[in-house]
Amino acid sequence: MTQKNAKASVQDLLMFRQAVTSMNESRPFGRSFGLANTREATIESAEKVYSKLMLAVDEDPNSPLPFSVFSVLAVDDDGQLMTSKIKSLIRLFRPERTGELSRLDFIKSIDTVYKELRLLRASIANSGQIDIAFEKIVNAFFYFFVVIIAVTILGIDIWTVFLSINSLILGASFLFGAAASNYFEGLLLIFVRRPYDIGDKVATSNPSNDTSGTGSSTWFVDRVTLFTTTARFATTNEVATLSNGSIARLRIINANRSPKALISVIIKFGLETPFKRISIFRSAVENFIKARPREWIALAAFRVTRVEADGGYVEYKIIGQHRERWSKADLSSFCLEVSKKLDMRYQSPPMPVNLSASDDVMAGIFGNSNGPASDAGAHRDPLAPSFSADDLQDVNNLFAVRGSG
Repeated sequence: MTQKNAKASVQDLLMFRQAVTSMNESRPFGRSFGLANTREATIESAEKVYSKLMLAVDEDPNSPLPFSVFSVLAVDDDGQLMTSKIKSLIRLFRPERTGELSRLDFIKSIDTVYKELRLLRASIANSGQIDIAFEKIVNAFFYFFVVIIAVTILGIDIWTVFLSINSLILGASFLFGAAASNYFEGLLLIFVRRPYDIGDKVATSNPSNDTSGTGSSTWFVDRVTLFTTTARFATTNEVATLSNGSIARLRIINANRSPKALISVIIKFGLETPFKRISIFRSAVENFIKARPREWIALAAFRVTRVEADGGYVEYKIIGQHRERWSKADLSSFCLEVSKKLDMRYQSPPMPVNLSASDDVMAGIFGNSNGPASDAGAHRDPLAPSFSADDLQDVNNLFAVRGSG
């Protein structure tokens, strides 16, 4: 199909059915690739394929594989390279800027395809279950109206029966009205809005509040039914079941549908930091991003966001554009290490500490040496601690024992 909204033909449906059937086989990538029924088997088969490709090009087993080997897959029947297939292969394997592909990167790419294949299978199976459940609801309404029409044809006054149970129907409407409204909102969420699929990484928030600028805590969608959605917390692996109607009115953030995530890092430098050193810091961050083309696209921004003369620092915001739809990348830890090596870490000025005490407090602790003992005892706070000569001697003995030990 050339257009996104074009109607599927019979041939398209047959090809889709054949593709789904091949996904359920133990060798979905072909017999030459090997077993791929489990993730472990897929990784083993990918490693064997990489070794065979290395032998085919007569390269050192420890050296990376030249990406030009895969150009054979993009040749058409006339012997011409197809640009679209070349771009697809680059997006799939993401070779280094030198045109090489390591063993680990090759296996990661195959593993990514395998996980997307498993997610597609789960999504198709879940959609089938939702369609069956929805079909049962439609059948219930259909047979209900068929019975009403049949009874009316037989000459039975069905409306008299409805009027006799009108009070029961009215009471049930007040009892189940809110639940029915919530249920139909959930149906509209699943069939009309469709904000997520199986395996998507989502987050919910109140529509009246702004979302966090550093990203939201996300959940993985495990299962979707007409009534509920089962999700797993990405951080702790906790599983929760949510009503579709309860989340229909919330803002649903889908990380899988949010391409090219922007990673923000806030870092502070002292006012005395020279601009040349900041330029070196920026060059290090740019080289870090350029050296990882499989993960990063570019350094999107490096700008000053705040200047605090009283605090003695300048705040910079570093924004990197990631290739994934979401990411918790290690850019922040790299920036921290670079700032340490360049001696650019900002240290907040020490806060003043008031060590002065009033005469009454000092007199309550040590006693008044200028006045008589009776006066000091009379004006001493009964809750304040007092020390005698025997107590000081016990403390001296304790230090003497520790020193000798």
